[in-house]
Amino acid sequence: MLRRCCVLCGGLLAACLLLAAALVPAQAQGFSEATRGVPLPGNGPRAYVNIIIDDLANLDLWTQLAADCDAFGFKTTLALNTAKATPDDYARLAKAVAAGHEIANHTRDHVSVAPGGAVKLRYYDAKITAAHAVVDQGKGVLRIMAGDNPQPVAELDLSETGRNQTLKQLVDALNTVRGVVATLGDPYYANIHSRFLLEKDNTDIYFKNGFAPLFVNIPANARYEIEGARHDIETGLPGFVCRSMVYPFLVSDPASRQVARELGNDCGRVGTAGNAALGAPGGYDLYQIYAVKPREAFGTNVTAPEFAANVAAFLKKLKEVGGVCCLYSHGPDEFTNEQWRALLPLLAKDKDVAYVTLNALSTFVRKTAQLRDGKYYLPQSGK
Repeated sequence: MLRRCCVLCGGLLAACLLLAAALVPAQAQGFSEATRGVPLPGNGPRAYVNIIIDDLANLDLWTQLAADCDAFGFKTTLALNTAKATPDDYARLAKAVAAGHEIANHTRDHVSVAPGGAVKLRYYDAKITAAHAVVDQGKGVLRIMAGDNPQPVAELDLSETGRNQTLKQLVDALNTVRGVVATLGDPYYANIHSRFLLEKDNTDIYFKNGFAPLFVNIPANARYEIEGARHDIETGLPGFVCRSMVYPFLVSDPASRQVARELGNDCGRVGTAGNAALGAPGGYDLYQIYAVKPREAFGTNVTAPEFAANVAAFLKKLKEVGGVCCLYSHGPDEFTNEQWRALLPLLAKDKDVAYVTLNALSTFVRKTAQLRDGKYYLPQSGK
């Protein structure tokens, strides 16, 4: 009898624990514990969200998503890298723009606007004890110098019309020079233009010191990429004004953000390192807008109960902190059109959240908050 009572009590305890677990509210995934803020003022939406797809390669997915969003009154953004966009692409983009969707600047060549060590290289020759590299911007060349009484070993063309127009081409050429080993600082730097390497008199590349970095002139590189993409977009879409910036690979720095401002961009999106809450005590930087992927915030199993619970918790948190941010993704390998179709009705359930273009999000911030020292503060949170 005692054993039966223990088994019964054990079963009841397990059931109670399962019930208690089921009653625990879903966590607002996609936000750090440090996210703080206050609700948005007024009687309008309690949060603003931009749904955005990155890259020309995902035009098919975005076109379908934009059409699906129209059914709910949502407006979306495509972050466009323009170098390979065709007239047919722009014809498709024009239809979406006419329906109220947006094209954002994602650079011309889809490269980082704030790269670190762009190229790394070293030189070995058993007969010498010194070697260095020299970037001569005036003559548009990279020289490899070797020996205690330095002599030129190689001179590589960095001009826009030369054989080494991109950093990938430059690295390949460097690796044909006897004694030189070169690599890109990051594979994503491949299409950065070699002419943006910073001029430097002497970079020590002697092999015993390891690989030495060559750096890029960040403002010059950012200006070329951002200004070029904006020109491409506005030429391909007559009458459309491109004012939203989406930094490739979620990377920016103060210099590249300043270039974005100078070129007339109203805002810039980064990633989870950005700011999510307009009501945050530290203010809101329109050039560092927070963005998170649906798969990371909600999961990928759209039929699972926790998916809907995660969406609800995410939106609840947004409304609590004065959320103004983005949901972004790339192609179907990250989030398919079918998954988006399952997500959209869950987003639409919450009538207190607005789904707008990135530029409309920016406009809301500028109209609602007060600008102070480059950041925006809600009236009730700043003094």
